[in-house]
Amino acid sequence: MPFFAYEAILTKLSMKQFLSHLSLLMLLNLLIKPAYLLLVDARIQDVVGPEEFGRYFPLLSLSILFNILLDAGLSNHMTRLIASQRDDWQAAYSAGWKAKGVLIPFYFAALLGTGWALGYRGESLQWLAWVGGNQVVLSAVLFIRAGLQGLGAHRTDAWVSILDRAMLLVGLGTLLAIQPGFQIAWLLAGTTLALIAAGSIAFWRLQLNRKHLPFAPKRSSNIWLQLREGWPYALLFLLMMTYHRVDAIMLERSATNGAVEAGWYAMSYRLFEAANMIGYLFATLLLPYFSRMLAEKVDVRPLAIGASQLLLVGGGTIAWTACFWPDTLLQLFYDHEIAEAAPILPWLMVSFAIFAQGYVFSTLLTARKDLRFLNTVAAIGAIGNIALNAIWIPKYGALGCAMASAITQAVVVFIQCASSILKHPGSVWWKLARSLALHSLVCGTICWIGSRLDVDAQFIAPAVITACLLAGFIPGIMDDSTLRALLSNKMNTFAASKLKSDS
Repeated sequence: MPFFAYEAILTKLSMKQFLSHLSLLMLLNLLIKPAYLLLVDARIQDVVGPEEFGRYFPLLSLSILFNILLDAGLSNHMTRLIASQRDDWQAAYSAGWKAKGVLIPFYFAALLGTGWALGYRGESLQWLAWVGGNQVVLSAVLFIRAGLQGLGAHRTDAWVSILDRAMLLVGLGTLLAIQPGFQIAWLLAGTTLALIAAGSIAFWRLQLNRKHLPFAPKRSSNIWLQLREGWPYALLFLLMMTYHRVDAIMLERSATNGAVEAGWYAMSYRLFEAANMIGYLFATLLLPYFSRMLAEKVDVRPLAIGASQLLLVGGGTIAWTACFWPDTLLQLFYDHEIAEAAPILPWLMVSFAIFAQGYVFSTLLTARKDLRFLNTVAAIGAIGNIALNAIWIPKYGALGCAMASAITQAVVVFIQCASSILKHPGSVWWKLARSLALHSLVCGTICWIGSRLDVDAQFIAPAVITACLLAGFIPGIMDDSTLRALLSNKMNTFAASKLKSDS
């Protein structure tokens, strides 16, 4: 679920209900989506080979990059609108559907036109049209989910959020188990069927929830108004996706052995994507707290620092382990081309560790409604990423993409962090620098010792991960009271009292 929407939802829900929904959402997403990525999607690539998957992966990235033309921020805007105008929202929701209908032809024209301009022909262009069609269905599912979220059907939304991936996990997983080979067309068809099924169930549940609402007279609503309201969120999404997704496209198009290089990059990027879900879901938890605390003029620094320390420990552990044992981590999910993909993984995991910090500070800035600043920073990141890729891909290939990603993330997150500190000044922020220095020192020492032991890496790597995570509890590194505070009665009472005063 897009994390921008939660602030409005809290005006209608108690914090207890919100935490119940979010706990279920996080649990389901952390169980199903990484399982699909690391067990099924990774296995598909291993079976079809890096070159074949390397042809598909940039097409998927291109379709996601142009997704802004399908959504235009409508889902985020609609969730906020429905939650705050429960008796007068159906006209706007209907106008939103009409707006999406207008956007679909523009999306396909831009997607296929760009694909043609980039040199895609034949089967590749057919795949591009297919993944574009899947993005259209996915966009419809997200818009239906926006209605469910706004109406407070959060348990239903949590299940719908993982339904398509659960179907693919079972369906494609079974196919991989009983079939010696695999085709990308099967992945595309399976995704289409899973999304249609998930969308149908979501729409059915939305209709059931609408029946319980009081009758409201039908009013007209301008579709262009809906597009204008959602545009700031859409622009931020586009800019952020640019330096996440343009890498594979530029790599496949400009590298000497582009498809194979893109396949190697996809092997490591899949682990980055799975790890990144933790940070993304963490941001969904932070935004309502930051928003409410800022409204009440409560100091947000302790929560921001505590959350940052939690993600620092998790991200740092993964990054340090990937730097010392990239082959071992990749061997957990792949059988082929591991040596070629191994140099890429450390850079992408360092990129994840940095980006995880960005979730904390960009969420704080979002709660402050500093969208213009966030868009400016994201634009800097997008331009910088494209420039570095253009310079390094011809020389370093997939490794150059990973290096560009890490450096871009470092610049963007540094700016976000500096802005947050300047807007909420105080010496308390030095706790973060202390945490980073101490945890890096301890993890570096643990990894160095582990690499010197004459023990199989498949046993050492898990032990090192465990030790580095436990190192987070060393005094001065992580304040574990932050997590308890997020779920405490004090925070629930704080939210409830605010809701009562608003009513």
